[in-house]
Amino acid sequence: MSTALFEASEEVVNEAAASCARKLAKWFGGIDEAIAALEADPADLADLALRDVIKDRRQMTLKVYMNPQAFSRQILNNITCYEATRQKRKYSGAH
Repeated sequence: MSTALFEASEEVVNEAAASCARKLAKWFGGIDEAIAALEADPADLADLALRDVIKDRRQMTLKVYMNPQAFSRQILNNITCYEATRQKRKYSGAH
């Protein structure tokens, strides 16, 4: 079994972990329930995650189809907010 290595800051790892924890809490009604489900059957969790990705993609596709301009504004706003946060962290010395 090979292990993929990549460089990521601790901040990026923590943000990804927090995002995963929020998603799991949403799916299972709480972190403790999510941990119990993961320990019981990891394959079920992978199936649930894949279904959620498919559902999110379908929702996004429908949103773009129904109102492409609003979707474009939302994406631009997300990018702008991300860049502003990134610049703020850069100048505050947080890494």
